[in-house]
Amino acid sequence: MRVRLRDHEFDVGGRRTGNYWSEVVRGTWEPATFPIFERFIDPERSYIDLGAYVGVTLLYACQLARRAYGVEPDPIAFAELRENVEANRPTTDNVDVTEVCIAPRAGTVAFGNCGEGGDSASSLLFGNRRIHWMVPALSFEDFIRQHGIDDCGFIKMDIEGGEYALLPTMMQYLRAQRPTLHLSLHPCHLGHRRIGWIGKLIARLAATLRIRPCLRLYRHLYDHHGNPMSFRRLLWRCLARVSIDVVLTNQEWKAAHQVPRHND
Repeated sequence: MRVRLRDHEFDVGGRRTGNYWSEVVRGTWEPATFPIFERFIDPERSYIDLGAYVGVTLLYACQLARRAYGVEPDPIAFAELRENVEANRPTTDNVDVTEVCIAPRAGTVAFGNCGEGGDSASSLLFGNRRIHWMVPALSFEDFIRQHGIDDCGFIKMDIEGGEYALLPTMMQYLRAQRPTLHLSLHPCHLGHRRIGWIGKLIARLAATLRIRPCLRLYRHLYDHHGNPMSFRRLLWRCLARVSIDVVLTNQEWKAAHQVPRHND
């Protein structure tokens, strides 16, 4: 299948995920993502895709960045990701894909799915489900060192709830390097059924407050459409169990906006 997104094209297999790729081709899959990439990915710097799934963001971003690194621990999704990268040589000669989980600590972790796997919804939070795998894990710093990445300008993180535990472990790197961060937050995955709605609300509050120091490293916080956000608004969205994509950056997106500094 030939995929054309804005001014960029690539080929994908799509035997298992044909319906997903058809949605991408129609332009109905997260259309706001690609203008974000075009605005903030620097052609002189590298891109890291945490939660690359079968490759739509990686195959697009590699045509904008100097080098692109894709990370996907779900073995079903990773097999298709690797096939899609290979199908697009030499365009993807600047791409490196790794079947590993970026986690708070290195080692081996249980990584699972509420369904059958390979559907972009696998997570560290589902390691106790019927469908799960024991996968190798690296800390983010270990991943950076192993790949010798010294020029990252943009990180996309979409790891289905794992972001709340991972982000605080990245503080030192984010403080030193300040790459633009395209972050998907999944408060809907937090808390266990047995703790009730109050327990889930407390879990979402605690998790969102835990990542606030990471957010405060950046001058600008935007929603997926370039509208400035305050931390208070983000917190209310998370408490309401609404998944949300945000952009954390030190670059201004729209000059007309005066962005709050997260101190509300």
